[in-house]
Amino acid sequence: MRKIILRGLIYDIFIEPLLKSIKEWIARFIIQHDLFPALDICCGTGKQSHLIAKDRQDIFGLDLDFKMIQHASSKYPQIPFVCADAAHIPFQNKSMKAVVISYALHEKPLDLRIKILEEAKRLLSPEGKIIFVDFEKSWNRKSRLASLFISSIERMAGKEHYRNSRQFLKAGGLQALVKTNRLRPTERHDMELASSSIVVAEF
Repeated sequence: MRKIILRGLIYDIFIEPLLKSIKEWIARFIIQHDLFPALDICCGTGKQSHLIAKDRQDIFGLDLDFKMIQHASSKYPQIPFVCADAAHIPFQNKSMKAVVISYALHEKPLDLRIKILEEAKRLLSPEGKIIFVDFEKSWNRKSRLASLFISSIERMAGKEHYRNSRQFLKAGGLQALVKTNRLRPTERHDMELASSSIVVAEF
Protein backbone atom coordinates (compact mmCIF):
# COMPACT_ATOMS: atom_id res chain seq x y z
CA MET A 1 0.00 0.00 0.00
CA ARG A 2 2.87 2.39 0.78
CA LYS A 3 4.24 1.88 -2.76
CA ILE A 4 0.80 2.67 -4.22
CA ILE A 5 0.57 5.89 -2.22
CA LEU A 6 4.14 6.88 -3.13
CA ARG A 7 3.59 6.34 -6.85
CA GLY A 8 0.37 8.33 -6.76
CA LEU A 9 2.09 11.14 -4.88
CA ILE A 10 4.86 11.30 -7.48
CA TYR A 11 2.25 11.73 -10.22
CA ASP A 12 0.35 14.33 -8.20
CA ILE A 13 3.44 16.40 -7.37
CA PHE A 14 5.45 16.28 -10.60
CA ILE A 15 3.09 15.41 -13.46
CA GLU A 16 -0.35 16.78 -12.60
CA PRO A 17 0.73 20.46 -12.30
CA LEU A 18 2.07 20.33 -15.87
CA LEU A 19 -1.29 19.11 -17.16
CA LYS A 20 -3.55 21.29 -14.99
CA SER A 21 -4.69 23.80 -17.61
CA ILE A 22 -5.26 21.06 -20.21
CA LYS A 23 -7.41 19.01 -17.87
CA GLU A 24 -9.39 22.07 -16.81
CA TRP A 25 -10.10 22.89 -20.47
CA ILE A 26 -11.33 19.36 -21.16
CA ALA A 27 -13.57 19.41 -18.08
CA ARG A 28 -15.11 22.77 -19.08
CA PHE A 29 -15.73 21.55 -22.63
CA ILE A 30 -17.53 18.39 -21.50
CA ILE A 31 -19.59 20.19 -18.86
CA GLN A 32 -20.56 23.11 -21.14
CA HIS A 33 -21.67 20.76 -23.90
CA ASP A 34 -23.32 18.33 -21.48
CA LEU A 35 -21.39 15.37 -22.86
CA PHE A 36 -22.46 12.80 -20.31
CA PRO A 37 -21.97 9.91 -19.75
CA ALA A 38 -18.22 10.34 -20.24
CA LEU A 39 -15.27 7.97 -20.06
CA ASP A 40 -11.66 8.90 -19.25
CA ILE A 41 -9.49 6.21 -20.84
CA CYS A 42 -6.09 5.59 -19.19
CA CYS A 43 -7.21 7.84 -16.35
CA GLY A 44 -4.08 7.52 -14.18
CA THR A 45 -4.53 9.33 -10.85
CA GLY A 46 -8.15 10.17 -11.65
CA LYS A 47 -7.67 13.96 -11.59
CA GLN A 48 -9.24 14.46 -15.03
CA SER A 49 -12.26 12.37 -14.07
CA HIS A 50 -12.60 14.39 -10.86
CA LEU A 51 -12.54 17.73 -12.70
CA ILE A 52 -15.21 16.51 -15.11
CA ALA A 53 -17.41 15.02 -12.42
CA LYS A 54 -18.20 17.91 -10.06
CA ASP A 55 -21.60 16.74 -8.79
CA ARG A 56 -22.20 14.30 -11.65
CA GLN A 57 -22.16 10.54 -11.25
CA ASP A 58 -22.00 9.57 -14.93
CA ILE A 59 -18.25 9.93 -15.44
CA PHE A 60 -16.07 6.83 -15.42
CA GLY A 61 -12.30 6.41 -15.21
CA LEU A 62 -10.54 3.41 -16.74
CA ASP A 63 -6.94 2.25 -16.42
CA LEU A 64 -5.10 -1.05 -16.71
CA ASP A 65 -2.76 -0.17 -13.83
CA PHE A 66 -4.44 -1.55 -10.71
CA LYS A 67 -2.21 0.50 -8.41
CA MET A 68 -3.27 3.73 -10.09
CA ILE A 69 -6.92 2.70 -9.91
CA GLN A 70 -6.52 2.08 -6.19
CA HIS A 71 -4.94 5.49 -5.74
CA ALA A 72 -7.65 7.22 -7.80
CA SER A 73 -10.43 5.45 -5.91
CA SER A 74 -8.94 6.44 -2.56
CA LYS A 75 -8.80 10.12 -3.58
CA TYR A 76 -12.15 10.31 -5.39
CA PRO A 77 -14.39 7.59 -3.91
CA GLN A 78 -17.53 9.05 -5.53
CA ILE A 79 -16.25 8.24 -9.05
CA PRO A 80 -16.52 4.74 -10.52
CA PHE A 81 -13.00 3.68 -11.54
CA VAL A 82 -12.59 0.50 -13.57
CA CYS A 83 -9.43 -1.57 -13.92
CA ALA A 84 -9.58 -2.83 -17.50
CA ASP A 85 -7.75 -3.01 -20.82
CA ALA A 86 -8.43 0.01 -23.07
CA ALA A 87 -8.52 -2.41 -26.02
CA HIS A 88 -11.37 -4.38 -24.39
CA ILE A 89 -13.55 -1.90 -22.50
CA PRO A 90 -16.44 -3.41 -20.51
CA PHE A 91 -19.13 -0.90 -21.52
CA GLN A 92 -22.03 -1.20 -23.95
CA ASN A 93 -22.02 0.06 -27.53
CA LYS A 94 -22.91 3.75 -28.00
CA SER A 95 -23.06 4.28 -24.24
CA MET A 96 -20.82 7.40 -24.01
CA LYS A 97 -21.24 10.98 -25.23
CA ALA A 98 -17.57 11.77 -24.56
CA VAL A 99 -14.39 9.73 -24.52
CA VAL A 100 -11.14 11.33 -23.33
CA ILE A 101 -7.76 9.92 -24.36
CA SER A 102 -5.04 12.16 -22.95
CA TYR A 103 -1.34 11.40 -23.61
CA ALA A 104 -2.16 7.70 -23.77
CA LEU A 105 -1.67 6.82 -27.44
CA HIS A 106 1.90 7.90 -28.22
CA GLU A 107 3.35 5.33 -25.81
CA LYS A 108 1.38 2.42 -27.29
CA PRO A 109 2.44 0.24 -30.25
CA LEU A 110 0.56 0.94 -33.47
CA ASP A 111 -1.73 -2.10 -33.31
CA LEU A 112 -2.83 -1.22 -29.78
CA ARG A 113 -3.53 2.40 -30.74
CA ILE A 114 -5.87 1.18 -33.45
CA LYS A 115 -7.68 -1.17 -31.05
CA ILE A 116 -8.18 1.64 -28.52
CA LEU A 117 -9.58 3.90 -31.24
CA GLU A 118 -11.93 1.14 -32.37
CA GLU A 119 -13.17 0.77 -28.80
CA ALA A 120 -13.71 4.53 -28.53
CA LYS A 121 -15.68 4.43 -31.79
CA ARG A 122 -17.80 1.55 -30.49
CA LEU A 123 -18.60 3.35 -27.24
CA LEU A 124 -19.53 6.75 -28.67
CA SER A 125 -23.16 7.65 -29.22
CA PRO A 126 -23.99 9.17 -32.64
CA GLU A 127 -23.63 12.72 -31.27
CA GLY A 128 -20.59 11.84 -29.16
CA LYS A 129 -17.18 13.50 -29.13
CA ILE A 130 -13.74 12.05 -28.62
CA ILE A 131 -11.19 14.38 -27.02
CA PHE A 132 -7.53 13.68 -27.69
CA VAL A 133 -4.45 15.23 -26.13
CA ASP A 134 -1.08 14.09 -27.44
CA PHE A 135 2.23 15.07 -28.96
CA GLU A 136 2.73 16.62 -32.40
CA LYS A 137 5.71 16.97 -34.69
CA SER A 138 7.30 20.30 -33.77
CA TRP A 139 6.15 23.17 -36.00
CA ASN A 140 8.08 26.25 -34.76
CA ARG A 141 10.95 27.26 -32.48
CA LYS A 142 9.04 26.98 -29.19
CA SER A 143 7.58 23.60 -30.05
CA ARG A 144 11.01 22.33 -31.14
CA LEU A 145 12.52 23.33 -27.79
CA ALA A 146 9.61 21.67 -26.00
CA SER A 147 10.05 18.56 -28.12
CA LEU A 148 13.70 18.24 -27.08
CA PHE A 149 12.73 18.42 -23.41
CA ILE A 150 9.87 15.95 -23.86
CA SER A 151 12.15 13.54 -25.73
CA SER A 152 14.51 13.38 -22.75
CA ILE A 153 11.60 12.56 -20.43
CA GLU A 154 10.21 9.96 -22.82
CA ARG A 155 13.60 8.29 -22.99
CA MET A 156 13.59 7.88 -19.19
CA ALA A 157 10.21 6.11 -19.39
CA GLY A 158 11.85 3.01 -20.88
CA LYS A 159 12.98 1.62 -24.23
CA GLU A 160 9.59 0.40 -25.43
CA HIS A 161 7.82 3.59 -24.37
CA TYR A 162 10.45 5.72 -26.10
CA ARG A 163 10.42 3.58 -29.26
CA ASN A 164 6.63 3.84 -29.54
CA SER A 165 6.75 7.58 -28.91
CA ARG A 166 9.36 8.07 -31.67
CA GLN A 167 7.26 6.01 -34.09
CA PHE A 168 4.16 8.05 -33.19
CA LEU A 169 5.93 11.33 -34.02
CA LYS A 170 7.64 9.95 -37.12
CA ALA A 171 4.20 8.96 -38.43
CA GLY A 172 3.00 12.56 -37.98
CA GLY A 173 1.86 12.80 -34.36
CA LEU A 174 -1.72 13.39 -33.26
CA GLN A 175 -2.63 15.26 -36.43
CA ALA A 176 -1.75 12.26 -38.59
CA LEU A 177 -3.48 9.84 -36.21
CA VAL A 178 -6.73 11.77 -36.53
CA LYS A 179 -6.47 11.98 -40.31
CA THR A 180 -5.52 8.35 -40.99
CA ASN A 181 -8.29 7.01 -38.78
CA ARG A 182 -10.97 8.98 -40.63
CA LEU A 183 -11.90 11.21 -37.72
CA ARG A 184 -13.54 14.59 -38.30
CA PRO A 185 -11.95 17.30 -36.12
CA THR A 186 -14.44 19.87 -34.82
CA GLU A 187 -12.03 21.82 -32.61
CA ARG A 188 -8.27 22.05 -32.23
CA HIS A 189 -5.88 23.86 -29.87
CA ASP A 190 -2.13 23.75 -30.40
CA MET A 191 0.17 24.07 -27.37
CA GLU A 192 3.67 25.15 -28.33
CA LEU A 193 5.26 24.73 -24.89
CA ALA A 194 4.05 21.12 -24.75
CA SER A 195 4.61 20.38 -28.45
CA SER A 196 1.07 18.96 -28.26
CA SER A 197 -2.50 19.53 -29.34
CA ILE A 198 -6.00 19.12 -27.99
CA VAL A 199 -8.27 17.78 -30.71
CA VAL A 200 -12.02 17.31 -30.40
CA ALA A 201 -13.29 14.97 -33.10
CA GLU A 202 -16.21 12.88 -34.29
CA PHE A 203 -16.15 9.46 -35.91
